[in-house]
Amino acid sequence: MATLKQVAKLAGVDSSTVSRVINNDPSLSIKTDTRERILKSIEELNYRPNLAARNLKNRETKILGLAINNFFNPVMASIIHGAELRANKEGYNLLVYSAEQSQSKIINSLVDRHIDGLLISSPKFEDEDILKLNDKNLPLVSVNRKVLGMKNFVVVNDMQGSKLGVKHLIEFGHKKIAHISGPLYTTTGLERLMGYRTAINEMNIKFISEYVQESEYSVEGGYIAMKNLLSLSTPPTAVFASSILIALGAMKAIHEEGLTIPNDISLVGFHDVYFADAIFPRLTTVKMPLEEMGDKAIGKLIDILHKKNKGEGIIIPGERIISRDSVKRLL
Repeated sequence: MATLKQVAKLAGVDSSTVSRVINNDPSLSIKTDTRERILKSIEELNYRPNLAARNLKNRETKILGLAINNFFNPVMASIIHGAELRANKEGYNLLVYSAEQSQSKIINSLVDRHIDGLLISSPKFEDEDILKLNDKNLPLVSVNRKVLGMKNFVVVNDMQGSKLGVKHLIEFGHKKIAHISGPLYTTTGLERLMGYRTAINEMNIKFISEYVQESEYSVEGGYIAMKNLLSLSTPPTAVFASSILIALGAMKAIHEEGLTIPNDISLVGFHDVYFADAIFPRLTTVKMPLEEMGDKAIGKLIDILHKKNKGEGIIIPGERIISRDSVKRLL
């Protein structure tokens, strides 16, 4: 491989001049023919700059981290896809950490500058720990979650999305509508519950506390919560599930009881994923702009690195219903 010195020798200039041409140094005043001679020498020798050395000099790794809970949640695949595309477009690589790696290891990667910045989407990170990192002015953005006291976040409009899903059930004539919420220690769980309550209140539907079942964002959690709802003396005619995994667990419980969707009970899931149209029955969902959330989170993190951040959180609109076969219209 050719070296910087060899390029400089062939072009008849100093190595520093070649370096400044490669880096498009705006302070460099150089004749056009000299610049062209340097570029021709670079091409002739097939010279490739040592990006690792350059990044080390600038104290940059060009690597951004994303901490997620696990790789089994299909919702995260969409967020990761959007984040990766934006990172590559901006000249960065994306390193994804799952909760299987220790939290301290992930934090040390940021503190020790093995990565330039970190997106946190995993609920395993406590708000208190995130705020401690934020107070140290480390490049950090929370994704798909809010942390009280931290303005660097990117989320979708969970409350509006939930409200839209419940209103869809109401428009189909349902009044006995249950909600399997996400964990209520998370902002996503709380805001989706708020959307549910707002929707039924606006339509003057009586709130029944037994119709709200808290769950983890998992198939198992949705299964248990649905079993609880079906055991009520007056079970609901419809359920709004706070995540796609919860919806899958609810479907399993309904089928085990010998009931059918939507004839016996209607179901709407939160978040649309690729297999929602392939399962039976095809699941009606609330589609949220997940890839855009990943894209904007990377953009905000890069703005922080480049000192261009405005210091305000981003709430992305764009929720819509994907109507399929899992909701029955009542007379």
